[in-house]
Amino acid sequence: MRNNLELMLIEAAKLSPHDIWVITGACPQIIHDLAKIFPKKIGKVIELIACHVELGFKIRNAKTKDAIIVYSFSTELLFLAFLVSVWTRNVYLVNNHNVQQAYASRFMNFILKIYHYLGYKFIVLEDAEILRDLGYTKPEIERHVSLLHTVVDNSIVASKAPLSGDRQQADRQIVGIIGEARRGKNFSATLELMLEIRKKLDILLLIGTNDFSCFESLDLQGIELVDTSTNDGYVAALSACDAIVLNYEASNYYYRCSGVATDAIGVQTYVVCPDFPFMSSQVNYPAKIGVVYQDESGLELALKQALELASNPDPARFKMHYLERSLAKTADVIDRAIRANSASSRS
Repeated sequence: MRNNLELMLIEAAKLSPHDIWVITGACPQIIHDLAKIFPKKIGKVIELIACHVELGFKIRNAKTKDAIIVYSFSTELLFLAFLVSVWTRNVYLVNNHNVQQAYASRFMNFILKIYHYLGYKFIVLEDAEILRDLGYTKPEIERHVSLLHTVVDNSIVASKAPLSGDRQQADRQIVGIIGEARRGKNFSATLELMLEIRKKLDILLLIGTNDFSCFESLDLQGIELVDTSTNDGYVAALSACDAIVLNYEASNYYYRCSGVATDAIGVQTYVVCPDFPFMSSQVNYPAKIGVVYQDESGLELALKQALELASNPDPARFKMHYLERSLAKTADVIDRAIRANSASSRS
């Protein structure tokens, strides 16, 4: 299954003895229809405003829950939800792109810190200690929650063979560039690097994406192309690879997890990624199932090391990830946070 953190949180909540509601704002249909009248950018802003107002009503109606987990929110617009609900006591904000934005912008960091002072609890993927880089003190950090990104075991579908079925290619290790083509993922530059590395390593390159337009100026001869716009195509592409290469831009992903890395781990495919704090944690804890590199000059060596791991795969390492990052573990982390919050509220 394609990575869906919201769905994983919903499923983890079902395993908890506590009454937990995982929510996000949804634009009412009437507002969605109205927004179409305006230019696209203005319409998008109208929809986002409506989403956060609606989110506020959801929070206000769920005050009696043990925990309200807000899966997705805009740092700039969450104040609208607060003005509607005026409630933060049992509200947990999943910080995904928000920490990255705060790191890149003092203004965003300032707004996020206001939410901290209003009493919201943050769920920070991998390690809340990263908030120290944003100026939070140890007592402030302790109020928030560290949550390892959940990994679901999909290894039963893994098949390490070229999708084309070319038997001549079958003995070559397969390296993939996989994911949705969008800003910050650096796909075309990554392929250029991999084309040079391919001259030195006996590998088959695989590109799996929903949009190949960013590769139009490059020579794709001899590269396996897989349309990953469907879940089956996406899982098949990941499963066929011995390793995938991520070369994301620090300005967009330094403080973010990778959903593609999570899905690759789920089918026992090794991951090569930049040495960014969250991604490094994803591939190194609790066991090494990937290799990180400092900059692009180190990509070739990191890939060699990952392919060495893949040539003698150790399923036990992946199993450690599945256990330590399971839905049950996610539920346990949330339960402990709820109990700690309840104890704090009573004292």
